[in-house]
Amino acid sequence: LQTGEGSYTVPAAIVMDHPDRFRFELYTPLGTPLATLTSDGDALHVWSQRERTFYKGDAATAVLKGVTGGEVGIDDLLAIFTGALPMPDAEILHVGRTVFDEDGVVIVMLGPDDIRVRATIAPRLGLVRRLRVDPPMEGAGYEEPSTPPLLEVRYSGIVREGRSALPQEIQFEMPRLGWSARMISKRWSA
Repeated sequence: LQTGEGSYTVPAAIVMDHPDRFRFELYTPLGTPLATLTSDGDALHVWSQRERTFYKGDAATAVLKGVTGGEVGIDDLLAIFTGALPMPDAEILHVGRTVFDEDGVVIVMLGPDDIRVRATIAPRLGLVRRLRVDPPMEGAGYEEPSTPPLLEVRYSGIVREGRSALPQEIQFEMPRLGWSARMISKRWSA
């Protein structure tokens, strides 16, 4: 985890119940909770032990909107964590191979508040390999802009759990906030 304050390696755990219930915890090196993000499917709650602050429901959802630049739903957050395509009801602006990425089929979607979501999907697995969320811009089309995105996620490796394929490593970058995080899964359980 890299923030403007420094770089940290922290253990984490995620418990998910698709499509929109989860618990995500970051731990200190001694194993005590550092931060907890939970959703019961209707509301999002965040506890920061370091700041001793609890964001309940609407406040936590407002923080999520601020970080992602729009109306990203709880189910979209889970899709991002599992390498699935977020915003299944979004308008699709473009499908095809472009300069954006040579590793798969590119889908460009129109998200809430006019954000653009670009995803490269590996055709054989159906997993997202790269996801980029850009803010609204005048004259935005399906080409990737040269400006920094709100969020960029890169997936690598595959872990098979039963009939499911899940990403082994996820790299999150939020350049406008100066944050990045890298998650390496040690185990997925279904």
